[in-house]
Amino acid sequence: MQAFLEEIATSIRRAVRPWVVGLRGRGIVGMGAAGDVAFEIDRVAENRLEAALRAFGRPVLYYSEDRGPVSLGCGKPEAVLIVDPIDGTRNARCGFEGCMVSVAAIAGPLPRGADELTVGDVTHACLAEIVGRRVFYAERGRGSGWREGGRTFAPRLSGQTDLYHIAWSLVTAGRPLHLLSGVMGELADRTSLTAGFFTSNSITFSLTRLLTGQLDAALDIANRVCRDRPHTHACFAAAGHGNIIGLCPHDIAAALLVVREAGCTVTDAYGNPLDSVRAFDSSPESLSSCIAAANATLHARLLDYVNAGMARLAG
Repeated sequence: MQAFLEEIATSIRRAVRPWVVGLRGRGIVGMGAAGDVAFEIDRVAENRLEAALRAFGRPVLYYSEDRGPVSLGCGKPEAVLIVDPIDGTRNARCGFEGCMVSVAAIAGPLPRGADELTVGDVTHACLAEIVGRRVFYAERGRGSGWREGGRTFAPRLSGQTDLYHIAWSLVTAGRPLHLLSGVMGELADRTSLTAGFFTSNSITFSLTRLLTGQLDAALDIANRVCRDRPHTHACFAAAGHGNIIGLCPHDIAAALLVVREAGCTVTDAYGNPLDSVRAFDSSPESLSSCIAAANATLHARLLDYVNAGMARLAG
């Protein structure tokens, strides 16, 4: 299964990398199944995904960002996949490094019907950098790591626990920044010089940087703000050009397994596990949030900070 996922991910990378480094495919061509903007480069990636799965030659069920659930072939699926062909499309269309192919699989006998599957059911994951050459992998119960240049590397998790000396990222694309700043702004100010604060257009890229030791933490708190402060829905819809944008299952299905198998601590912004997020559901009700840290102590301190920030926002 792992080789199959890597074949799919690298096939998509080969197809879209020339578009990324050539700054092509910037035109908007529609909306994805989750309500996000779809660019021409997304179509290139989606078409390559479908072609690769058709070449597989056996029944497969997959869910992708732009097309939603798709069944190929006849008969019982031999593989169930959750795919984001380009996570970080805005980075990709500008030629930036922070974009990845994300492929997750639920292998073996399905524990329940397809509509009931969750990201906690994922058994295998593969994440391929598009501009870079790293390929991250994970198998449930067997750890995670990455390959680059023919070599295999184990996770290099940070031991940083001082909240004000962390390198961290916050997902901001399609989210109202003034509301996120009301919760996280002071931490951003305190860390932007002492370590590093980075806005993120790809939660997958940010999460994999925990394994490489480049980041201590990665957060997407927007959905908690939206849920806890219903009067802000209009602000979220305005930032999302008519849609409430948040963390979708295809965004985290593969990365969640990768970081957990590496030993990171990851929950939603309430401190709850993300396992119950429906794998094939990108409706506004299924959107989630994320606090991921390289160690449990830092995660606890970040959760306390978010809780305090939400209290300040409510005040």
